[in-house]
Amino acid sequence: MALQRLLLALELRRWTQAGKRARLWWRDDDARSPSRALRRLLDLSDHHAVPLTLAVIPDSEPLRLAPLLARRTQVRVIQHGVSHADHGQAAAGGEFAPEMTREDIVRELSSGWAALRGLPGLFPAFAPPWNDIHPALPAALRCFGFVGLSGWGELSPATRPFRIDAHLDLMRWRGGPRFRGRGRFEADLRAALALRRRQGSWAAPIGLLTHHLAQDEAAWKYLAEFLAWSRRRPEFEWTALDALVAVELLSA
Repeated sequence: MALQRLLLALELRRWTQAGKRARLWWRDDDARSPSRALRRLLDLSDHHAVPLTLAVIPDSEPLRLAPLLARRTQVRVIQHGVSHADHGQAAAGGEFAPEMTREDIVRELSSGWAALRGLPGLFPAFAPPWNDIHPALPAALRCFGFVGLSGWGELSPATRPFRIDAHLDLMRWRGGPRFRGRGRFEADLRAALALRRRQGSWAAPIGLLTHHLAQDEAAWKYLAEFLAWSRRRPEFEWTALDALVAVELLSA
């Protein structure tokens, strides 16, 4: 663990010497309704003044979230699938079956988006469950008017809608959800920083992914520590999803 922290410090020094700042953003998945865990998450965002993107599943009564979000101006809401049911027939899971067309997916998107209308901070971006990008999904999103798509692992592909992915998962999932561990998480952060530096992609955002309903106490504790630490570090700047998309729109 001490070695990983040292290696991370050395990577951050390279960013400082280059006069660059890494852009971080935060996405949390699987919100459906008010809960103690969701309030805890929102309070962390408030306390550390870190913008949060809440990926909401529109399959029940998502408007019950409105009172919780009414005064949280740093929170953006995006659509997280339609029902979060696995129809993809893929090992990792997928909501849209392989045979679905663009028109089929547009109809699904429309019903989900209608359920979210009225939520404070609603922004036209889509995070597919299990980060599964169906081949027809980008075209369907363009057709429906979405400007952002958030999956997993890509830097910042020049696609429409603009792809703003997550890269740092707080959790491990094999064998049951649990905290990834400080050493592994910081190794992943260092690798993401080094990749952008080596490719000259300094402005490519690095996305933090959390799951408030699945986090154990170790994950909650480290999340608070990481938010506080990163806010103190001059090498980082936290950015809201809509601001990242606006930058892409202006540079396109």
